[in-house]
Amino acid sequence: MRRSYGSQADGIPGSFATSVAGIDVGKRASVLSLKPDLTAMADGSLDAAVIAFVKSIPSGHRTFLTIWHEPDGKIRSGKFTLEAWMAAFKRFCDLVHRTGGPAVYTALILEAWSGQHPEPGSTYQELWPGRDATACPYADVLAVDGSSDSGSEESLWGPAREFAAHVGVPWAISEIGCKTELSVDWMARNAVYAADHAAAFLCWFSNDNNAVPTPGTDPAADSCSHQISLAYHTDPDTYVLPGRHR
Repeated sequence: MRRSYGSQADGIPGSFATSVAGIDVGKRASVLSLKPDLTAMADGSLDAAVIAFVKSIPSGHRTFLTIWHEPDGKIRSGKFTLEAWMAAFKRFCDLVHRTGGPAVYTALILEAWSGQHPEPGSTYQELWPGRDATACPYADVLAVDGSSDSGSEESLWGPAREFAAHVGVPWAISEIGCKTELSVDWMARNAVYAADHAAAFLCWFSNDNNAVPTPGTDPAADSCSHQISLAYHTDPDTYVLPGRHR
């Protein structure tokens, strides 16, 4: 699978094909982060756009959707409030579940750091949206982004994994990257941890946004990533999210 990010200017794309995840179809599953205006998302102004976008996802294409990934950090920085994000996220999830097929999932994507160093106002518990009117979780999976400067294996992913189990959804790693130095051993150990602890998916953080691209163009890291892919590959056409409530 592949993680991709829409821009704030893009909001809700006109179609999946024209989104940054459109190139995934027929090749891999998608984890797509979008950045719609939170007020418009919460008040219903974007309902038609979201419905049209979700309906445009090709039948059977495994897609994990979220809006404003890592809201915990953005709340701490003052970009928006917990209340504004929560109202928008719940409405987005309702629309996705109402419109999408069985291969389309919603994801709550937070920082691994917030589980390791919880701060009031942006804890996992406060950011968890709970269950919708059908008694199913708004978020089908809890995913977290983490890097090597925050630890490894249990110390890095354990808090999120345990919280996901507590609220009854699968967990996943939506970004994993080396922060200051590329470590093939660190990559391998964390991939084994993810597999041994039933992570729904794992996505390398391969851009250079305040991190070392992982695996990037480093031959040893690229070889390690390839071996990990061979060892743990699942056919996206047959993949089913474990424990999904719908």
